[in-house]
Amino acid sequence: MRKHIFLILFTVLMVSTKAQHFNLYTAHWYFANNCALDFSTYTSIIDTSTSINFNSNSASINSFYSSISDEQGSLLFYSDGYFVYNRFHQQMPNGWGLKGGYIGLYGDTIMGDKTHLIFQNPTNSQQYYHIVQAYNDDRKVYYSVIDMTLDNGKGDVLTKNKVLMDSASYHLGVVKHTYGNCYWVVLHGLNNNKFYAFPFCGGGDTIQPVISTVGLNYKFNIIGLAFVRSHGTMKFSSNGRKLVVQNTKIDEYGLDTIIQLFTFNALTGVISNPITITSNSSVERGEFLEFSQDCSKFYYTNSPSGSSYIYQYNLQAGTPANILNSKVFITIPAFTYQRRFHGMQLGIDGKIYLSKMENYSYSHYLGVIHNPDSFMPACTYADSGFFMGTTMSGARMPQQWIVPSYLQKHIDFEHIGACVGDTVRFSLSDSVYTVLWDFGDTANPTSNGSTLYKPTHVYSQPGSYLVEAACLHYGMHDTVRKVVDIYPLTQVTLGPDVKIDSVSSVTLDAGSGYGAYLWSTGDTSQTLTVNGSVMATGVYPYSIMVTDSGVCPGYDTVLVYVNTWVGFQEPDPEQSWEVFPNPAKDRLMVQIGANWSGCEAAIYNAQGQVVHNQILQNSTTSISLDNLSSGVYFLRLSNDKRSEVKRFEIMR
Repeated sequence: MRKHIFLILFTVLMVSTKAQHFNLYTAHWYFANNCALDFSTYTSIIDTSTSINFNSNSASINSFYSSISDEQGSLLFYSDGYFVYNRFHQQMPNGWGLKGGYIGLYGDTIMGDKTHLIFQNPTNSQQYYHIVQAYNDDRKVYYSVIDMTLDNGKGDVLTKNKVLMDSASYHLGVVKHTYGNCYWVVLHGLNNNKFYAFPFCGGGDTIQPVISTVGLNYKFNIIGLAFVRSHGTMKFSSNGRKLVVQNTKIDEYGLDTIIQLFTFNALTGVISNPITITSNSSVERGEFLEFSQDCSKFYYTNSPSGSSYIYQYNLQAGTPANILNSKVFITIPAFTYQRRFHGMQLGIDGKIYLSKMENYSYSHYLGVIHNPDSFMPACTYADSGFFMGTTMSGARMPQQWIVPSYLQKHIDFEHIGACVGDTVRFSLSDSVYTVLWDFGDTANPTSNGSTLYKPTHVYSQPGSYLVEAACLHYGMHDTVRKVVDIYPLTQVTLGPDVKIDSVSSVTLDAGSGYGAYLWSTGDTSQTLTVNGSVMATGVYPYSIMVTDSGVCPGYDTVLVYVNTWVGFQEPDPEQSWEVFPNPAKDRLMVQIGANWSGCEAAIYNAQGQVVHNQILQNSTTSISLDNLSSGVYFLRLSNDKRSEVKRFEIMR
């Protein structure tokens, strides 16, 4: 008796028990007029836990708050650009006088339409940088350092208003370095076409920028209060590969904008390949910008004298011309009022939120693009997508206050293989820079880890294993843990090998209780009768595959000797056949001996279903696998004299 239990690979999606993604740094959004959103559960809800501290009163509708939370989404502190508040909504002892605003005549914080944001010191998890662009005529960019070990763990401003750049336009972008050990703070000079990418690596006071000379000349003329391309919005895609900049021109002739899309190298800090999205047009006046979470789409809103609209571009369209031609208008529900968007921001939940005015009053609702990774119309815009409460009136959506790296879509993994002894193949949902796997198999410590993007592992015992993939994903450290269930094999036996003569027969019995049967002859019953009267002298293998309620089928083979008991013979080249490569990808080669010519070749999946069949005439035949998914399959060759089965895998 030759018994073979074949380990059938079966695709299984694993149950997530604990996933740590470490990107809840932007869990809390604070606006003017007591408006707040909480994303700490990966969905947006109104934050009613406490009233936001309005020591500043925030008289300007343009005022907003940059904020930072810890890895689990608990608020650490926030700022309006002038004051800094701790998690208890109290002003930090030294948390005032930041250059992003000033105190007005009535004690209000006047910030205006400026930018500021917060990010962690990559070498000190207790310290955070706060970048501000100076208010009014001061064209400098400053940074301060907030230390969370101060004031009994509530945090305080350690270093205040250090000059980063003396003369800059009102554009600010921050994104993680490819290797996660630095942040790039990107600014633009005045009266030139130079971008300045400052690497914040936590290692000293002198930060030398990488300079890229590309794109438009951002001019500024304080005389007459005219500025050309020196105001606007700058945003990165969350993977750090794309940068988009909106530039506003104001002079005695009016106002218009230009939007340009660039390629950003998060390893070197170099900016290149400008694509002009919108031209010099007051009608197309693009104002607010955002990328989809998967970085495949780009959105902007226009800001004409009438009502605003939203446009979508496909960044995967290919050439610059194809990207420009991919522009589509997002259908907006009918309305009878004038509506202007006043901000656009991607959330942790993957949705894009828009604040808006209606009939010159701020709406109590945020507009929401629910599925921005999808093409129009599946992206699904809702004009009254999220009710913020009656206090929303007067609140404007921030534009440059979140590090987009924190908004990346989670890394995930799947696996093929669920049986003891399987070669289990793991694969990540996206490309990563580094990965460290822990397969949770403590019984095999020497093979329990890998640094490969698509590793394999063999589990020798059934059970539930906690598998971890710790990744460096576009500069962010993203760790996901899932349970992988490894199942025992279904046990089946056909008994010992048997001998019959030309007048005898034998009934092979796989046993009762299985859900499905598949013999190498193609029969699907529990038993198979072999009749020696119709068979030539020789040795005949008969195989069975059974499945039950478990995941893993079982496979056994018995040899039937007809009129002989000679044991095993050397393979006859005329009767042999082979399949290769194994695993296969796009094609399977079948090589047969002369006695197999004209046989039927049938491919079965792991569930016993025929997914392909054909007649083999040539000694070597190529079978296309294009219509079959990855997994384990069986190839059965049969003619009027014999039938045999071989197992192969498809792996892409």
